[in-house]
Amino acid sequence: MPLIVFIFLYLPTVVMAESLPATNFQATHNFINKMVKKHHFDKHELQFIFSKTSLVVAKKTAKSTKIKSKPKSLSWDKYRTLFITDTRINNGVQFWKDNLKTLKQAEKQFNVPQEIIVAILGIETNYGKNKGTHPTLETLARLSFGKHRRKKFYQKELEEFLLMSRDNGFAPLAIKGSHAGAMGYAQFISSSYRHYAIDFDADGKVNLFTSPADAIGSIANYFDKHQWHDFGPYTRPIILTDNQKHYAKSSTNKPKKNALYWRNKGFNIDSDINNKTKLAFIKLSQDNHFETWLTFWNFYVLTRYNHDNRYAMTAVLLSEKIKQQFTQK
Repeated sequence: MPLIVFIFLYLPTVVMAESLPATNFQATHNFINKMVKKHHFDKHELQFIFSKTSLVVAKKTAKSTKIKSKPKSLSWDKYRTLFITDTRINNGVQFWKDNLKTLKQAEKQFNVPQEIIVAILGIETNYGKNKGTHPTLETLARLSFGKHRRKKFYQKELEEFLLMSRDNGFAPLAIKGSHAGAMGYAQFISSSYRHYAIDFDADGKVNLFTSPADAIGSIANYFDKHQWHDFGPYTRPIILTDNQKHYAKSSTNKPKKNALYWRNKGFNIDSDINNKTKLAFIKLSQDNHFETWLTFWNFYVLTRYNHDNRYAMTAVLLSEKIKQQFTQK
């Protein structure tokens, strides 16, 4: 029996009641019982690890709820400058060189271009330099048992997190990530970690925290499982008439109608695009106008990683710049 489990088994059950804030105790108690019944966790072990987070949760709730991601109100031109920088491009070229064999293997196996994988890692964590400093168990517990409007979602992520930790032999209290519970090089949330992360370096463990190879393979696998079309195009700028502009969405827009359909509606679709190719249209807000773009299937797949058109467009542009510099050296 591992020593840590042995210790857990002999902790008094009252530790939960003594440590948890009263408002969170019942919800946490119910969650622990569910994990014991559904997944055969040891009750004393769960009581112990939650007792180690509950005091922190109680003290940090007010402060932590103020932490936000990149502002949603940023215009497209300002948003992209956060990520498309000389430093990030140069770091991407170096990461590509350092992991060339693995990136080639991922591209061959999943047909996802190497530069896209590199760009995603650049946007998410600057190639592993910024993986997050928030204890993930505390983060998910706070979001699960507080007053967050998506607490059911985070309770599911907390469930997946504990299963992920057990599956891979990770100590739950030692894992750190983003303020919203994303983890590792690729910033996978717990459910994505369990469903899409893979052991690409074949060391017997799926480790997105210290293995760039697992991160590379996992990103490629994620896109593959979301039906990536082999080396397909992403976007093209397009000018729309006033009557056509309402087809361009600020939110995710899945290609459903083919080019022939749009041509028949009067859209000026480039002649080299096959009539059967499914297309969609998006708009990206500048300070005083909108850019309009024609998008292909793989652009939509990029938005499965992050449901923001600005994110997907940034990934495309950053990948192009990294590839251009990489091939010149």
